[in-house]
Amino acid sequence: MQLIREILSRFRRYCGDESASITVEAVMVLPILLWGYFGLFILYDGYRALGSNIRAGHTISDLLSRETNAVNAAYIEGLNDIQDILTQSSERTVLRVTVASYFDSNGNGSVETGEHSLIWSYSTTGQDAIVAANFEDDIVPYLPPMPDGGQLIVVETWMAHVPFLNITLENLYTEGGSERVVFGPFYFESLVITRPRFAGQLVWES
Repeated sequence: MQLIREILSRFRRYCGDESASITVEAVMVLPILLWGYFGLFILYDGYRALGSNIRAGHTISDLLSRETNAVNAAYIEGLNDIQDILTQSSERTVLRVTVASYFDSNGNGSVETGEHSLIWSYSTTGQDAIVAANFEDDIVPYLPPMPDGGQLIVVETWMAHVPFLNITLENLYTEGGSERVVFGPFYFESLVITRPRFAGQLVWES
């Protein structure tokens, strides 16, 4: 019993001891403060890049919706250059433009009885253009209801984002696992759909 009392007494004295060393505490807390400080900058920069990519997609989509002349590969590549300027990205950006149409055989505007068709698609370096094989999976699920004979312009943008620091979060979003969440290089994606404004369709040259 005497041993137990001695242990409890020492434990109570330890818990009530308020003496400390500023140097030791600073060494212990500083890494956490720096991690949080730079982490906020990384999150802010990430959201800024995400917003820039979305705004670039809307701008390019609006430009294409107002186009009345035929477009070609050089035209889309030029829009990709505009995307680089709008996002001010030092990393790779990718632009893919797809034109889809809808035809309702019954003429009643029903999505169930209609059929979507791929008119044309072009992508800059980094992604493949949409083809008939992946059109139903990659584009059709995102299309809104369309009138019989209508066409839509689908603009997809990708922008690589590399944080200036690579911060690893150990076991923060997993329960008891060994997985890691790393703030590393990744792509921001956006998809914008518009219809032609001044012409019946956006025509591909030839």
